[in-house]
Amino acid sequence: MNEIQRVLSQASRRLMIADLLRTLMVVACITLTALTIATAIERIFAFAFPWKLIGWCAAGATVIGAATWTMIVRRRTLAVAQLLDERASLKESLSTAMYLRESSDPWAKVVIESATATAKTVRVGDALPIRTPREWPAPLAAAIVFALVFRYMPLFDVLKTHATKVQEQKKLQVVAEVKADIEKKQEELKKALAKAKVDFLDKNENENKGDQKKPDAKDQDPEALQREAVKKLSELTEKLQAEKEGAKAAQAEAQKEAMRQLRQPGDGPLNEFSRALARGDFNKAQEQLKQITQKMADGSMSAGEKAAAKSQAEAMAKQLSQMAENQSQVAKELQKAGLDKKTAESLAKQAAANPDALKKAVDEMKNLSEAQKEKLLEMAKAAAQAGEKAGKMGEGLSKMAKGMSQDGLQQEGQQGAEELSKELSDSEMLKEDMQNLDAALEQAKAQLAELGSDMGNQGDKPGSGGEKGGKEGSSGWKPGESAGKHGSGSGQAGQSTGGASPEAEASDFEYRKEKANVETRGGPTIGSRLVYGQAVKGEATESLRGAVDAGRQEATEAMDSMQIPREYHDAVKHYFGRLEEKVKKETGAQSPAKAPAPPAATPAAPAKSDKPQPAGPK
Repeated sequence: MNEIQRVLSQASRRLMIADLLRTLMVVACITLTALTIATAIERIFAFAFPWKLIGWCAAGATVIGAATWTMIVRRRTLAVAQLLDERASLKESLSTAMYLRESSDPWAKVVIESATATAKTVRVGDALPIRTPREWPAPLAAAIVFALVFRYMPLFDVLKTHATKVQEQKKLQVVAEVKADIEKKQEELKKALAKAKVDFLDKNENENKGDQKKPDAKDQDPEALQREAVKKLSELTEKLQAEKEGAKAAQAEAQKEAMRQLRQPGDGPLNEFSRALARGDFNKAQEQLKQITQKMADGSMSAGEKAAAKSQAEAMAKQLSQMAENQSQVAKELQKAGLDKKTAESLAKQAAANPDALKKAVDEMKNLSEAQKEKLLEMAKAAAQAGEKAGKMGEGLSKMAKGMSQDGLQQEGQQGAEELSKELSDSEMLKEDMQNLDAALEQAKAQLAELGSDMGNQGDKPGSGGEKGGKEGSSGWKPGESAGKHGSGSGQAGQSTGGASPEAEASDFEYRKEKANVETRGGPTIGSRLVYGQAVKGEATESLRGAVDAGRQEATEAMDSMQIPREYHDAVKHYFGRLEEKVKKETGAQSPAKAPAPPAATPAAPAKSDKPQPAGPK
């Protein structure tokens, strides 16, 4: 019986494999058909299916489904025995043995023993071969159809979902690019502002931190982002411009102007130092000072050079001390404002020591505006600070000169050199701050111009400045609008480059195309053209009469001059005679001489007639 069980188990496995292959073909065909339908739905309605995930799921579902179905419908042992008896021509020996396996009848035992002997000789592979399922063309055809549909079926987008999605993706891409560009510009500007030692941008960002946490609709609008960036840059540019024109800038300019008044204090080792100081190059002046003190310390300077250096230092200290007391420019401005010379000079000298007196005197000037008063006080304060700085430099040079001896630089001289070096360092830092401020301002203006240009390119018409419907040649500026909206530059309520004056009244206008009604006076025809279409009878009779008369006259002259051979004369006369009869019928049988003149108001324009036009005799 064991041998029978072995043979039947082997047969059962082979049958299951054959059934699995056949079921796999059927399920694959169904799966591919479903994928083809899904592809068609996707292309028609422009859905976005995750095909990678769908592919893996379809393959797994096909295998699992086929295996599951094969296990469900697999043949039982008795059915396998019957099929094996039939395929191996065993005359139902195995199936009978399986049927009688529980019987104790002697005849049943004999049958089982006979079946066992038969089972040993059965070749299951030959009886139940595993062949390619007959259904294999179906999944192959389904796969070909799916591949063709997937590859070549066009996108119909009946619901317009794909177009909407593409538009949204493009918009998101533009928004991302605009944001990245703005962030890059802000980072560059941050570095420039850090060098200039101002933090206007950081303050703006701190103010807007709360807004950044709450998403807004304008965050997804590239134009709104650009407008916001332009607004911030405009504000920043104004602040930088105000800073550039403020007290710090006035102090740097006053100090630079004061140094220009410095003259060469004779010839000696301090020549390059004095030149650098006069040019306002405090960094180079500090380097020269360091070289001089080093030479005096190591004894590499001769006695004559030391004496010349001391003389130069004393002369330069005297000049710098005089600069500290010289407030001639402030005095001149006060005189222009209305003060007498003596009072102006007195207040200018007291500008540093007694600024309240100067402020009181300026406030009493009724002929100056508040801005002019503030500007004058700023200039006086800057001049006083520049004078104070020059005085400190003079004190340092004076101490340095006193400490110079033939033995080198004494302690007092070293102390004076250190004080002078400190003042030079402070002046150089002030100069660098102003240079960095200029660089930051120029960078902000450049970014503002670039953003304004980008926004302007999005306008519908040239000169619209980015505003829809703008008129060509006009900046589109209106009173109260920000300059950053339409053009480059600073200022909240201003005018973009190339527009009208801010004082001019803004007015709307538009272009209209209209055909004016005109009255013709019957002059000569100055132009004509051929128009395709059916001609209306009777509208060109006067032109036809003139053409016939002109042609007959030309033919007569040609016959008289023998340009037309004599044998053709009768034909030409007959041709023009018929034309003349037609003209008489159309014009009421009137001769050309007696025909009434056409109306003077609206003569008929030349048009293509259905009458034959003579081209002269041939």
